[in-house]
Amino acid sequence: MLTIHSLTTGILTEVSLHLEQGCCLGISGSSGSGKTTLLNAIAGYTDYTGDIVLANQNMNKLPVWQRPCRYLNQRLYLFPFLTVKQNLWLAQYAAKQKRSKEKEIALLEQMGIAHLATRYPSQISGGEQQRVALARALISQPKLLLMDEPFSSLDWETRYQLWELIISLKKQQITMIIVTHEPRELQALADKTLLLSNGKIVQESKN
Repeated sequence: MLTIHSLTTGILTEVSLHLEQGCCLGISGSSGSGKTTLLNAIAGYTDYTGDIVLANQNMNKLPVWQRPCRYLNQRLYLFPFLTVKQNLWLAQYAAKQKRSKEKEIALLEQMGIAHLATRYPSQISGGEQQRVALARALISQPKLLLMDEPFSSLDWETRYQLWELIISLKKQQITMIIVTHEPRELQALADKTLLLSNGKIVQESKN
């Protein structure tokens, strides 16, 4: 599903990995080890050498907006002047997809926030904003979901609730990569884990 061969950029040196469809890969490592750099390369935010193949398509020459993956991190980048459902509509527009109100409603219901559809980001909690960001990332049906410390600023009760959402997405065969410093998050969500150190994979294990 996802194959990376000899990826080199910034601190990363000759990184190679393979990920099957529906798998959740957890990545850990100290600050500056290359975790975020790896996600940025996959998403197309940084130049690199090597090959990234996603769903049998080489990503090397595809710009960010054409890559079939979505990126979610602590900075949610929700548009403050748009309502929750308008944020989802804009994501469909950016992906050059016809607006589907039915898909919007279904995703918001899955995230447990359908009742917030007409509210603005400033009117909802941090955990609810994270659910909106997750729904927005999924509305265009990406092949791969990239998550960089997405829940680190949330309280533990909210984290556990969002973990349950991620587990439900795994059951839908959505492929994911999550970067986290939290061992409990890796244990709860990841099918296999990589440990990065100084831009190289130094350990790989299955959960």
